[in-house]
Amino acid sequence: MFGHPKKMRHGRRGFSLMEMLVVLGIFSTVVTAATDIFMLANRAQRKIFSLERTQADARFTMEAMAREIRTGSIDYAHYGAALGDPGPVPELALIDSAGKKILFRKSDSAADCADAASTPCLLVSLDDGASAAITPKGVRLFNAAFYLLPKADPTHFNPDTGVFDADVQPHVTIVLIMESVVQDPRDRSIVYLQSTVENRGYKR
Repeated sequence: MFGHPKKMRHGRRGFSLMEMLVVLGIFSTVVTAATDIFMLANRAQRKIFSLERTQADARFTMEAMAREIRTGSIDYAHYGAALGDPGPVPELALIDSAGKKILFRKSDSAADCADAASTPCLLVSLDDGASAAITPKGVRLFNAAFYLLPKADPTHFNPDTGVFDADVQPHVTIVLIMESVVQDPRDRSIVYLQSTVENRGYKR
């Protein structure tokens, strides 16, 4: 009526060593793949966050200069004969609507910038006074170039020729290259930004 005890024991076979190794191998492969996918997604998210932050900082820096160009005027006296060169100038000298001098320039000194990691940075000074960094902590300025046109002051009348030195609406093309400061070089983001801004207060 009841089965033989030996036959019942033979019917309860467990996993063999080979089957356990196969299962462990498949499980390890799945875990490794899932971990790699998670790490890649996490790195991509950090990269996107770094890029968005650097872009926002670059746009803020660009808008700070553009606002002064629109409402003020180019300080041609600051450049003198340097504007005769066809290339860009390394600093942007303006006169704001209140008649105060404003100077934007790149600094390679950690004492001027937010910290050593955020060096070089872009500085602004008012009326030749103390300078302050307008590029925030967490980004460094690779390059800042300013293309000024016209090369001569269009508001200056030359009595010898009987005409103004130029007859072009003053405008500045700003080129910024900024890089995010991150621990992992693979998460680094570089932003290239260029904008041309016209002086709205130009009148003759």
